[in-house]
Amino acid sequence: MISWKSILSSMVLLVAVVALGNSVTAHAQSMPSQAQIEQLKKLPRAQQEALARQFGIDPSMLDQLNGSSSSSGSKSQQQEDVVFPRGTRFDKNGDPIIPEDLEAQFTRDDDELKAFGYDLFSGEPKTFAPTSYAPVPSSYIMGVGDTIKIQLFGKENRTYDLTIDREGKVVIPDLGELTVAGLSYTLMQELIQNQVKQRLIGFNAAVSMGELRSIQVFIAGEAYKPGSYTVSSLSTISQALYVAGGVSDIASLRSIRLMRAGEVIVDFDLYDLLLKGDASDDRILQSGDVVFIPARGDMVTVKGQVKRPALYELKGDETLKDALRFAGGSEDDAYLASAQLERIVRGQRVISTVDLTSNAELSKELKGGDVLTLRQVSESLNNSLLLVGAVTRPGHYEWKPGIRINDILLDSRQDLLEQADLGYGLVVRETGTKRDLSLYQFNVAEAISGVEGENLQLQERDQIVIFSRYQTKEEEKQKLSRFTLTKQERQAEERQELLSDYRQAFLKDLVKDAKASEEEERERLAEERRLTPLSDLFGSPDEDDVEVAEEDLALYSRDKLLEPIMQRIQRQRTSNGNTPLVYVSGEVNHPGVYPLVENASVSRLVEAAGGVKDSAYLKRAEITRFEFNKDTTKTDYVTVALNNVLQGAMDVPLQGRDRLNVLSIPEWQNTYEVTLRGEVRFPGTYAIKRGETLTQLIERAGGFTEHAFIKGAVFTREELRKQEQERKKILAQELQREVAGNMLTGTGDSRVSYDEMRTLLADLLSAEPVGRLIMDLPKLLSANGANDVQLKDGDTLHVPSRNDSVSIMGEVQMATSYRFDPDVSVEEYIDRSGGTKEKADEDRIYIVKANGAIERYEGGSSWFSFSESSQLGPGDAIIVPMDTTYTEDLELWSQVTTILYNTAVAVAAINSI
Repeated sequence: MISWKSILSSMVLLVAVVALGNSVTAHAQSMPSQAQIEQLKKLPRAQQEALARQFGIDPSMLDQLNGSSSSSGSKSQQQEDVVFPRGTRFDKNGDPIIPEDLEAQFTRDDDELKAFGYDLFSGEPKTFAPTSYAPVPSSYIMGVGDTIKIQLFGKENRTYDLTIDREGKVVIPDLGELTVAGLSYTLMQELIQNQVKQRLIGFNAAVSMGELRSIQVFIAGEAYKPGSYTVSSLSTISQALYVAGGVSDIASLRSIRLMRAGEVIVDFDLYDLLLKGDASDDRILQSGDVVFIPARGDMVTVKGQVKRPALYELKGDETLKDALRFAGGSEDDAYLASAQLERIVRGQRVISTVDLTSNAELSKELKGGDVLTLRQVSESLNNSLLLVGAVTRPGHYEWKPGIRINDILLDSRQDLLEQADLGYGLVVRETGTKRDLSLYQFNVAEAISGVEGENLQLQERDQIVIFSRYQTKEEEKQKLSRFTLTKQERQAEERQELLSDYRQAFLKDLVKDAKASEEEERERLAEERRLTPLSDLFGSPDEDDVEVAEEDLALYSRDKLLEPIMQRIQRQRTSNGNTPLVYVSGEVNHPGVYPLVENASVSRLVEAAGGVKDSAYLKRAEITRFEFNKDTTKTDYVTVALNNVLQGAMDVPLQGRDRLNVLSIPEWQNTYEVTLRGEVRFPGTYAIKRGETLTQLIERAGGFTEHAFIKGAVFTREELRKQEQERKKILAQELQREVAGNMLTGTGDSRVSYDEMRTLLADLLSAEPVGRLIMDLPKLLSANGANDVQLKDGDTLHVPSRNDSVSIMGEVQMATSYRFDPDVSVEEYIDRSGGTKEKADEDRIYIVKANGAIERYEGGSSWFSFSESSQLGPGDAIIVPMDTTYTEDLELWSQVTTILYNTAVAVAAINSI
């Protein structure tokens, strides 16, 4: 919440400092803070000026505050304003006191309609400055107290300032008395000039007005501050209202009466001044005049698509045409043929529709309490077509009778984006009073070529949807050129806006509350069971169907463009009562749920799914069909000769909820690839057949080089890497939960800090999993195929060069590596690394062998003391783990540190290649 007091006081001080050229040294505690200055700058310009005027500051000074003043050094002239908002109080020095409710003045409800014209008198003057320098009209009547300035020139020059006395005379030296009171200003000038010429030989006179007399007028009725006021003799009715602080909230602006000697001199309608600039009735006041302001009459409300919505006062037999004139006329998008007029009739409010394009309707007389509302024209474009999707120029196009698709899409290279799917497009059409959707599928390439049956004839308001060949942004990034992507990114904002309009065209009738988000509305509809989950229609998705997050979908993917259509047609039913959706699974490029199009068939559905894969079994496909009777549901299976369908020899019609399953060729396998790296004779990526083993692949690669360190080979597998990643996440969650629980309950030893735990978790999660499959490769190669490793797609064998070092890692003073020496024991290697740290667990030291196997060190003084059948060898790593008793007896710490060290050893082996 903004502190208005602090902002206003800061503004007064700051602008004063700016006005003095920063030459004033203010007390440090009085200077505004930078935060207060920034708050002031964030206010709208209108509010800044209002605040400045309230405190007697020239609004032009704000330019210096906002940094827009010129550096020429010109000084702004500060001119005190005498008008302040109503209710402003002043201290003994005459300075305004900040009202407590000032913030409310700038946070009022902007939607609330106000009575027109009352803002003109929203302030009241602190003092009233007489119009001393205003030009005097020729009809001005001279009176007692006026000063006349006479300049005589000729033989000599003389100047006289003469005041009209109470008898209406002025005495001119050497000329005598002249009666001028009651004369007009022009006649007074002529009289004096003629008398000077006739009676003072050799002189001419120049006559002008000096100071004007003050007159007393009375302001009565619904004035803000009625009473008797002393004003300038040139003051008018509007200036008198200004002096009185304006009018009250119930005053009439249309019948302000000037009364003189009991008679009405003029009936001043302020609407003439405000709406037409006509001030002919704004008469000059005379002493003793009464300005009477009656209470306002009947009011009408004009709102909606008008330029100035407000409440307006009626006067006489005014009509709807007058109401529109008061409101400044209608907006360009107002629907004049069907305006809404609310009226109170016999104590009840009734509504009628009026045609404001008809002169007869415009002449309809208004009554007090009427509410005229002009609504906006429909956003729907008549005589139009909408083109969306993977096209170069999406948007609305003119519809003409007989127009076809290739009248809109003329050339596939010029009118379609590079990623456009040339085999699948949709025409979406609303039909009937229920606005049900009818969908027509077409082959994009054939439609552009003019093929009959594909080049569909379009109807008014049809939507043409062109899809991308790719499902995800990553696919597009891999397949499209960088130039194409950059160009499309520049157009992304405009295209996103068009896609949003496309979605709303389908979803707007599903949304009850325009303020509700699409997500909230979707959840509400699902709860009402108006939208059936697709899994209820077709069962669980296939394992091969990968669900992609919405933010990862390509802009024109099938999922993104079809979603609003699918939500809409789930409410519809086919002739047999089924939902107009079909499902395709199996060996197609884009399996999933699709809308049922007109004349739907197997060939159309396969085209919608992007065609079949190489692995598709073309001799046979299967349709699962549900038939609904009165009380039962029957499931049928229809066999389809897919090869004949694709060749056009036959086709099978589809109906709602059909499920097409495109089978895979028996024993079909995709291309499996395995990578050999390092010291193999012919390293690289090899395509393998199903069931091929590691030894067979090594033979194909020519075996190993003479520098290969076979014992240290690292074999990695993608599925193991994923398992490691999941295990790390679970382990991190368990560790964080257990440590946090111990800290909250006060159990265990609290020697480990939460920061240490977070650091270890960060190390664990940042370590990239390797997915290593531990094996004794020399033993495997010598077994002549027994217990061989059967290869899988993505497997990698890393064969490093000969390694003659031993690494020491973990809780030692200096983790490092040493040249392997068979005469040096484990303890000696640890001593060479500075010994163990305080947190080391010396009872659980273990060895990570070069092949990845882990062996526990039993202690002793020789190099074979950690196992009866093994010995420390080149490429091995000595791991000194952390003492878990030091960390609150958490077994999880041991698992975390083991994963970290083993991962580090495997990565080090791979990096040595």
